[in-house]
Amino acid sequence: MQKLETAQQLQERIRTVLETVEREFRPLSDEHLNWKPDTKRWSITQCLQHLNLAERFYIRNIQKKVDDLRLVEGTPTDQALKSGLAGRLLRHTVDPKTKMKLPTASFMKPRNDLDAGDVRKQFVELQQLLHDLLNKATYLDWNEEKLMTLFGNWLKINLGDALLMLVAHTERHINQALRVKQEAGAFLSK
Repeated sequence: MQKLETAQQLQERIRTVLETVEREFRPLSDEHLNWKPDTKRWSITQCLQHLNLAERFYIRNIQKKVDDLRLVEGTPTDQALKSGLAGRLLRHTVDPKTKMKLPTASFMKPRNDLDAGDVRKQFVELQQLLHDLLNKATYLDWNEEKLMTLFGNWLKINLGDALLMLVAHTERHINQALRVKQEAGAFLSK
């Protein structure tokens, strides 16, 4: 995998997510967005809020790396991406195709009393910010730049793994929200 091509692919995946959210979730009522299949599962709004909580942490750290770079005019250099063991494991656990269900850390669990419109707006803003950051992040070394994970400062992953993980994590929970929408549609139409 090459950095510049991967950055473009990630931006395309983010655009697809944003189009899906606009098409699938914007027309829904708050009742539909906040409906839960059962007490142990999340609503569409909670899926989006979980992404807001997790991604805000990573996006802030990526933003700091980009801000510290103090971009100069020029062309970003391409590089072959190398994935670290921790990065590969984290990416695998959040991959949309992985059937494994992991418990969510308590500080990443969304509350029940959320404003669906606010949550969706924050989600769109964060995804657009990540999309834009990818342009600037291509000036960084994706193999050498390290980011702290939600597990603490003791577990860091390289920037390339973090970006790939973020987008995969988003896709995983958008798929979850789409399944909830399908279940809610059947329930709410009765």
